[in-house]
Amino acid sequence: MNKIIFSLVFCFISTIFYSQNYKGYYITNDDDTITCSFDIPVILFDSKKFDPQTVRNKINVITENGEKLKFKPNQIKSFFIKETKNGNYNFVSIIDQNYFYHEIIRGKLSYYKVYLNNSGGVLGYYASVKYFIIKDNNLTELNSMNLKKGLSKQIKDYPELDQKWMDSSNYYKVNQIEEVIELYNEHFK
Repeated sequence: MNKIIFSLVFCFISTIFYSQNYKGYYITNDDDTITCSFDIPVILFDSKKFDPQTVRNKINVITENGEKLKFKPNQIKSFFIKETKNGNYNFVSIIDQNYFYHEIIRGKLSYYKVYLNNSGGVLGYYASVKYFIIKDNNLTELNSMNLKKGLSKQIKDYPELDQKWMDSSNYYKVNQIEEVIELYNEHFK
């Protein structure tokens, strides 16, 4: 019994304290690009996979000189993490917001995610993901219970695509939101 309890406590502590360094860069509020590495908590049994929720409101940076810094969203413009198991990640600060936003698509219609309330620690379980669009410099949260309707309001100026987006029986499903946003941006290039 004591061995089981010890094992569970050890796994829990390991989950909290295990981190990985990823290469990348950040962009200061003065538009300087600084090459660095990031000290980020990772999934316990998969050291190349990190949990984006762990960087939603602060990022730990190690400069090329070995200096350790911490930044909150209002202190830098963005940061870019390279070579995670799931690819590269770009996070941006948005004025007057408390989170770093995971930039999925950038264009006339930009698409972002914020990962919240990760009750699974760094085990990779997301209890909540919020979706955001920026169009004409306006940040709009898309209701996760009705992404179709929320995005439709943003793409009304491309009626053919909007009609196909809303007709999920014959055209686009909710999980194709990124494809629809890419088509929208391509149309307005």
